[in-house]
Amino acid sequence: MPSKAKKAQEKESKKAAQKKKEKLLDDKTFGLKNKNKSSKVQAYVKSTERSILNAGTDARTRQMDAQKKEQAKARKALKKAKEAEQAALFGEALMAVSKKGPKFGAKAGKVEAKGRDGGDENEKKGGTSRAMKMMFQMDAQEMEDKLREDPNYVPTLEDEVESQRQKKLRELKASGVKGTPVTQETFKVWQDKKRKRKEAATKKMVEKEMKKKKGGKGLSVLSGRELYNYKKDLFQDQEGDDGGDNVVDVNAAAEVALKVEQDLFLEGDDDLDDLED
Repeated sequence: MPSKAKKAQEKESKKAAQKKKEKLLDDKTFGLKNKNKSSKVQAYVKSTERSILNAGTDARTRQMDAQKKEQAKARKALKKAKEAEQAALFGEALMAVSKKGPKFGAKAGKVEAKGRDGGDENEKKGGTSRAMKMMFQMDAQEMEDKLREDPNYVPTLEDEVESQRQKKLRELKASGVKGTPVTQETFKVWQDKKRKRKEAATKKMVEKEMKKKKGGKGLSVLSGRELYNYKKDLFQDQEGDDGGDNVVDVNAAAEVALKVEQDLFLEGDDDLDDLED
């Protein structure tokens, strides 16, 4: 990788060669009459300019140089667009500006930060900027007011939601109505209500499924957690287990499901033996 000194030397040599070519071009076209009016003279000047400026370089090098110039122009235009956007969004919102003009893109006038630490001349490079210090001293409402003062400010969906949330909080505080404080007891009451509501919904879903032809899908409409909460005895260990890992095969699970469905149908004094053949 070439060193910085070598790069600087190559850059100087390129500049010297370019100046030499420009001087030679002036000498070749010096004294031509109607240089800016005659089409023939202009054609000669252009051909001479191409031959002199492109001397010593191939077509590929010229193409790469042109691409580099276009890329540099595009980067410069993009940088200007970003600076203009920053000036429109945050120029007046985050900076306390003087009457001479905002910071971004303003040639006439300097910016004076009016924050608590605005006069700190010994601030180290790379530290907290004055704009950030100003922002830290604002609360959410002040920041919103500053942003809405900017005529170019366009609120986002998140800004509107946050604004409505803050408005609702202010209305609740002004009304004096207090909600239920969250304690261990109140949380337990709320949890029990939620559990009972889920159990009722699960029972209703199973009963609806059992009323269908051939029992519908049965208990398979429930998830594993819902089935456990609905009938916990299905998951109890059988007597005589050695305490090891229990592996339940598919046939055993099918038998348990069949037993559950029979228990649901045979409530009361119903008995399958009393049915006629």
